[in-house]
Amino acid sequence: MSVRVLIVEDDPVTQRVLRQRLERIGCIVMDVVDNAADAQARFRELLPDLVTLDIEMPELCGIDAMSLFNFVRAENPNCEVVVISGTAFPTYREKFIKAGVLGFFHKPLDFDKLAIDLRAYFPELKTDQPTRAL
Repeated sequence: MSVRVLIVEDDPVTQRVLRQRLERIGCIVMDVVDNAADAQARFRELLPDLVTLDIEMPELCGIDAMSLFNFVRAENPNCEVVVISGTAFPTYREKFIKAGVLGFFHKPLDFDKLAIDLRAYFPELKTDQPTRAL
């Protein structure tokens, strides 16, 4: 069984890198969206196992992203959410952890740490192996 992922991130570089790294550990990235409205619509259509959520986007700032987290949990309580944010406010982290996110990671993202945490919850994921240069 593969872990199906919806990435919610507005930065194109982060989108690309996150997609590539998640796919290397065996995730299926179902879609990448850059705003909360599209995230809700695609979530309902795709029913992913995992959502990666940036909480600082043009129309969604900080703790306001809690509404998107609550939407995901109301729609599918079995879906896990990982927050990936450049925001360093400890209160944000505390509130999301208390609400039940699988993890809260700061940018720049330590993908190795994210992969370890994801494998603890989704043991079917494989270890990330660096790609070989040709």
